[in-house]
Amino acid sequence: MGRKILFITTDQQRYDSLGCNGGRIARTPVADSLAAAGLNYRRAYNQNTVCMPARSTMITGQYVRTHGVFANGVPLPLDAPSVAAWLHDRAGYRTALIGKAHFEPMFDPSGRWPENRMGRERTHGPHRGFDWMELAM
Repeated sequence: MGRKILFITTDQQRYDSLGCNGGRIARTPVADSLAAAGLNYRRAYNQNTVCMPARSTMITGQYVRTHGVFANGVPLPLDAPSVAAWLHDRAGYRTALIGKAHFEPMFDPSGRWPENRMGRERTHGPHRGFDWMELAM
């Protein structure tokens, strides 16, 4: 296994809302410190401003038109590629997702989607290449 990788995302936030990116309204000392010590992309462009399509792009490395999640409520196919699975299977990483996955629709009273079943059953994976998922939803 190579370097340790920690990928932190915040949800639906403008680039300049963080102090490290020029924001002056909210105080964001933790994010600012992480950006100073790690990597802060200055010219990155999101494929979609909506949650599920953006998250699906990040986990698959694919454009929205390829993975098919064009709006919230459209599930990422269960057989979609996963950066986590690649890191696990090919590079020997132990992988975890902590927080909001949201690759599958949240409104799911029947428990059709694995993320929702995992939350109800208090199970933690594996799923989508993650050995462990501690889901916030």
